[in-house]
Amino acid sequence: MQNNVRRSGFTIIELLVTLALFSIIATTVTPSLGNFYKRNRVASIVNNHISAIQLARHTAVSENVFVVVCPSSDMQNCEDDWALSKIVFVDEDGDGSLDGNEEIIANIEMVNDYRVASTRDSLRFAPFNTAQNNTATITICPDEETTVFSRAIVISNVGRVRLEKDQAEIDCTD
Repeated sequence: MQNNVRRSGFTIIELLVTLALFSIIATTVTPSLGNFYKRNRVASIVNNHISAIQLARHTAVSENVFVVVCPSSDMQNCEDDWALSKIVFVDEDGDGSLDGNEEIIANIEMVNDYRVASTRDSLRFAPFNTAQNNTATITICPDEETTVFSRAIVISNVGRVRLEKDQAEIDCTD
């Protein structure tokens, strides 16, 4: 008498082929996911900085006041580390620092695991549609070994913002 019971399962050959295909797919997808993550993280940092700058410029012109954008760790004092969160405030007395009677328009949280540097300690926008600085550049560099995803935000002396993607123009050295 023969037993007609069918057994279900995988053979060792089927299992090895499946594991081989899975490992090939995993090794080809993993590096591109890392690049995708870096590129989107840099884009997020750039967008946060540009939105703070545009808010300051718009507020300065529309409300006829001086407005400052600067990095701050305590949301009260300006610092020079551009990887910190940013505060945007009305600078009524024109001294470039936040005083007790001056209004904070916005505070923007920033991711701070990438190198962010600026040629200026703070950005000051005037009510007559200019930046009170000469030109300023904010560079965002994900890491030291590659600058492929690095970006620079260039602010002209009239307060216009443009994004620089040309790696030859971006300085990621300390």
